[in-house]
Order: sequence, then C-alpha cells, then structure tokens
Amino acid sequence: MNSDLIKLMARYLIKETGFFSSLFVRFSNAGIVFSEILNQFFRCARIPYAFKLTTVGIETNNTCNLRCLHCATNREMKREKGYMEFDTFARIIDFNPEIKRVYLTNWGEPLLHPKIIEMVQYANIRRKQTAITTNGTTLDLFLSRELLNSGLDIIKFSVDGDRETFQNVRGFSYETVEANILQFIKLRNKMKKKTWVEISMLISDETIPEIGSFLKKWREHADFVNLQPKFFSIKRGTYSLCRDLWRILVILWTGEVVPCCVDFDGELVIGDARKENLQKLFKSQAMKDFRKKHIKNELPGLCKNCSNYYSGYHISRKNIPLES
Repeated sequence: MNSDLIKLMARYLIKETGFFSSLFVRFSNAGIVFSEILNQFFRCARIPYAFKLTTVGIETNNTCNLRCLHCATNREMKREKGYMEFDTFARIIDFNPEIKRVYLTNWGEPLLHPKIIEMVQYANIRRKQTAITTNGTTLDLFLSRELLNSGLDIIKFSVDGDRETFQNVRGFSYETVEANILQFIKLRNKMKKKTWVEISMLISDETIPEIGSFLKKWREHADFVNLQPKFFSIKRGTYSLCRDLWRILVILWTGEVVPCCVDFDGELVIGDARKENLQKLFKSQAMKDFRKKHIKNELPGLCKNCSNYYSGYHISRKNIPLES
C-alpha cells in the first residue's frame, strides 16, 4: 500500500498519520493481520484458544549498562545474567518457520550483545521482520551503519522525558543519547534505508508533565513517537484481558519461554525453545490454563501488578497534540 495513501487515510480516519503508519509497518503482511485478528477475536470472546503465533520476543541478553529507576534489570532481577548463544538463536529462527516477527529485545540492552548484528542479519535473511528497542547509549557511527546494513526493520529508542528528567531517571547524558539518535536518523536517510525509527517515552509521574514538549520535539525527527505505559504501577484502574496472552511468547536468553515480557524473573516458564516448537507451546494446555485464569480474573501476583492491563494513568487523547 502506498505510504501517501496511508497518511491520507489516517488523516481522515483517525487524524493521526504517525499512529496509522506505525500499524502498517508492524502489520504489513496480510497473514500476520489475519492471524492477529483471529487471536484477538478469541480474546474478546473470552475463549482460551489462540489461532496462530506470529510474533516472539527474544531476549538476546539481560545485561544493561544503565541502572534506570523504573527498570528491574539492575535493581530487582534475581535470575542469572547472560547472553543467548548464537546457535540457540539460530535454532529458534530455523525451527519455527511460522514466526514472522522477531523482537530482539526483552530485559537488558540488546546492543551490548556481541552478535546482535549477526542475529538481525540471520533473521532478516530468513524473511523475519526484525525490531530492537535500545537506550541508544552505545550507538556510535560504526554500529549505526552496521544496524542499517543488517536489514533491521524497526528500531525504538527509549527516551524518558526532557533533559533533566531523563538524566534523573536514567543516570546518563541526555545530550549523548540525543546526538546518537539524530546521527542514526541522518545516516538512515543518507543511506536511503527503510528502517522505521520510533522514540518511546515511559509514562510515569516524572514524565507526564513533559508529554507535550516531548512529542513536539521528537515528531520533527522520528517516524513515530510512542507513549509507553509503565509495566508496574501502584495506581489501579479497570481490568481488561491480557492481549499478549493471545499474541506473543517471550524467550529468555537461556531458551526458557514465558508468556510475556513483564515476567522479568522467569516465574511463569511454560517451556524451552531449545527443545520445543513455539507454535505448540502457544497452543499448549499450559497456555490455555493461563488464559482461563485471566478470563476468570484469577491472576498470579505478577499479573495483578501489571499496569498494561490495570490502567494506572488515563491520558486524554484530546490533550495530546497530533501531527499536522
């Protein structure tokens, strides 16, 4: 579908071209769209069955060079730190042909993995859509060029607020990260690559006052600016069924499989991607039982504290400036 047509449709349908375009980037394959619609139909119908797994999150490593206030990686995480072996990654890609989208991110900073470029290339050659979320701190010119040449489809930069808030939350130079991101975008345009660039801000008490200025600044540079809800929040709102249980599986760096990314300590392991087919795990009795618990609102503690499904913050779209 032509990108100009996408923007035209968005302007008249939902008045926000960036949001509509971001959906098109993620769901450009008709098979993915069909599977996602069916999966979410079963969720809405409160049926524990899922049609097909198309998307996985792969934790290349759970190590990070930052100690962010909101992140469990270097604060609460108790499980062993490590890096996924390339052979494990390749096996997951090769033995799960129905997987169409691979997010090479879970807990940790993926650009610290020494084989991250090879991983993206390997998945790309096998026709998988690839995406990475990064803090951008290590993204020098050489690594930027390598990522762009690897065939990476989507890169999301986590930038929490304006300068002072960012440095308080992340403990790192805002100017360095900003320069790295702008350099990446400039290089992307110069090389005429199609890598989709997103800037994401975590919504918290500290960042809410800066939503307007954040959007105004980064919409001038990125393809899309995303406001990400905080995974864990004291505040509670209305409960809704967990969309991810009908959408995705997450593979930890060890190869163990959990239902979603919120499980930072691997408490809800349902299988092992080194030995088991992910499609079968997605449709397994263990996953059906887990979905049933959610349908009955019999949630494990981990899920009870997840603000993705307990809306901690309610932000009115009419108060957020849209793209012109």
